[in-house]
Amino acid sequence: MNLVLDVQGFKIEHNKFIVKELAGYDGQQICHYVFKPPFALDLLPPDLQTQATWLKQNHHCINWNSGFTPLHTFPKIMDDLTKHADRIFVKGVEKANYLRRFFRKPVIELDEQPRLEPASTACFYHSKPITMCALSNVFYLYSQRQTKWRARHHDKNSPT
Repeated sequence: MNLVLDVQGFKIEHNKFIVKELAGYDGQQICHYVFKPPFALDLLPPDLQTQATWLKQNHHCINWNSGFTPLHTFPKIMDDLTKHADRIFVKGVEKANYLRRFFRKPVIELDEQPRLEPASTACFYHSKPITMCALSNVFYLYSQRQTKWRARHHDKNSPT
């Protein structure tokens, strides 16, 4: 089974990534989580508070305080989510490297170009209707992956 994953999040001290939103899609099943913050926003240094506010207003548009899933459950969720996957696809080197820490299966990095553009959200956690939604991203990336696979498969079977 091919599984496409996407994460959105925030950076905290020492450039550490904190996942806020996780989505996965394998062509039949979806998963989607929005994680509780690890601590109060006002405990971040002022520059990182500003960055978190910018991400909330201009990128993924998810509030730091949003979420229902405890962050400490992320490794278990990743284990359950990837246990039946043969191939895991992630767009971008930074996200791929982050996710590799949570499972041993190979991660295939999808090209960073063309870059993902904000799109209509597929969930209700975002404060704007057009944004970087992990759930919308996995649907889009999966369909793009299938289109490329079909084109390659068709080319191999075409008479020359």
